Amino acid sequence: MGASWTHLWREEFRVHKLHLLPSEPELLLQPRWDIPPLLWLLYRCFMLVYTVSWLIYTALLFNTPKFLIFLSHISYCLMVIYYLVALSNLAWAFLEVRCSSHRMKRGVSTECDTLLSPPVALTAALCLQWILHSVVGCCSLTVSLLYWTIIHPSDQHSLSAFNINIHFINSIQTAVDLLLSSTPIHLTHFFYAVLAGVLYVIFAVVYWLLGCTNLFGQPYIYSILDFSGRPLLATLCILGVCLLCLPSCHFVLWNMQLLREWLVSREKARRMALNREVWWWVKVSGGATFDLVPSLDPADSVFETRGQP
Repeated sequence: MGASWTHLWREEFRVHKLHLLPSEPELLLQPRWDIPPLLWLLYRCFMLVYTVSWLIYTALLFNTPKFLIFLSHISYCLMVIYYLVALSNLAWAFLEVRCSSHRMKRGVSTECDTLLSPPVALTAALCLQWILHSVVGCCSLTVSLLYWTIIHPSDQHSLSAFNINIHFINSIQTAVDLLLSSTPIHLTHFFYAVLAGVLYVIFAVVYWLLGCTNLFGQPYIYSILDFSGRPLLATLCILGVCLLCLPSCHFVLWNMQLLREWLVSREKARRMALNREVWWWVKVSGGATFDLVPSLDPADSVFETRGQP
């Protein structure tokens, strides 16, 4: 296991790992386990409705646009956007596959690769989904870690359902989504989370320079970001989050992905793992192309990719 982990670590630093779209785009759409397509679609719908409901409740609870200055709330908004994009992409891909299946049934074409070539807009949306997945995952874990270790002990917030959902359940959602889906995690993608962190720091600095205040009229967003009273502490916190916390959380997500693949490889779990060709060409397409399943090369993508190695 140690040698395999070391090999996977080295593989992560190859140039092709920097690409914004995997060579197999369906990895961003399908589950890792043999979950029926309709159930997987309902899962995506439920997660979107759940997060949107909590976001609306948060907005009503604070009753001011200032609730969006907090990192935990911004990361939750990004989570809502991620679930929206993921659901839209999944429904779009399902529609493409079903339409291709019907055209094949009518004898319009027999080339499955051409029929399942994703539109350029869908390809771009999948890139956005992957970036959001990386950013949201890192930010969720970071928010949970910082809140329960620094913010909550110092500010003594009440242990409400709201706080538990925004600062704990968010990380559970991230873990569940990663373990259920086939979405790959690349170590080099930690850059996106760090970039998001830098953008938030720039926002916090500009917010302070403009003389804006938090909900309690104080000239900072968080007490640890008090650039006027404790500039050294604020600087150290920023460096710690951007250079240590976010990359470490991304590293945790990468190892969770390895755990997922290890579970799939177990003898007892293999029968529960997804058969990619059957899932797309039979279950999603409605079974119209079952005869094509044996002819598919396992090394090829279900979708035709443009310009991917």
